[in-house]
Amino acid sequence: MTIKNYNDYWSLPLTLIISFIIFVSFSVVQSVVLLIVQKMELTNIVDVKILAYSNLGLISFVSSIIGSLLILVFIRMKNIKINNYLNLNLPNLRMSGYFFLATCALIFFMEYVSQTYPNLFDTDFVLESYKNANNLPLLYLGVVFFGPLFEEMLFRGFLFKGLQKSVLGDVGAVVVSSVIFSVIHIQYGLAVIVFLLLPMAILLGYARLKSNSLILPILLHVFNNLLTCVVTHFEVY
Repeated sequence: MTIKNYNDYWSLPLTLIISFIIFVSFSVVQSVVLLIVQKMELTNIVDVKILAYSNLGLISFVSSIIGSLLILVFIRMKNIKINNYLNLNLPNLRMSGYFFLATCALIFFMEYVSQTYPNLFDTDFVLESYKNANNLPLLYLGVVFFGPLFEEMLFRGFLFKGLQKSVLGDVGAVVVSSVIFSVIHIQYGLAVIVFLLLPMAILLGYARLKSNSLILPILLHVFNNLLTCVVTHFEVY
């Protein structure tokens, strides 16, 4: 039996650098897809922002697949099984139930806060993306499934492992990965990042830590995005 040690994983500095490279590549792919769509678009849409909203599903789908593949490539470069690096274990059923309840409670609380203080969370990104989507099934595929899959593989998977195996330990892995995850969603605005995204990110990080499984935060993230899309659907239609 081979005992894995810290040298089997990327060091913290290299983990941070690689994570940055992966995220930049992910962002570049998004821009390239948008550019291609813009060149091929046969409608009269000239506003790039509206064009991005209308094709968000496709953009998220393609970029998330490329980003996920890059993560797998860097993991395989360490000659370690992907399952071991990302902790793709089946989570405990009872624990999963508790975290789903906690996620529901947090979602309802955030919805209450956003309805009570609508001016505080002045962002129309989700609503505009849904209203302008030219393909709802593709929007759900890209935003509800593949987007969370990539983000969890990167932040609660690859990055989390590098942080956890460093001097930062378990708590540092949860906190630092949550902060970075929240900050990269700058399109939602500062208030949303601090009061909505960061608490959810910490919950996902804690779920990853306690379950010792990446599958649980992936499911929780998918559930959150699905619920957001369903609620937005009824707001639009």
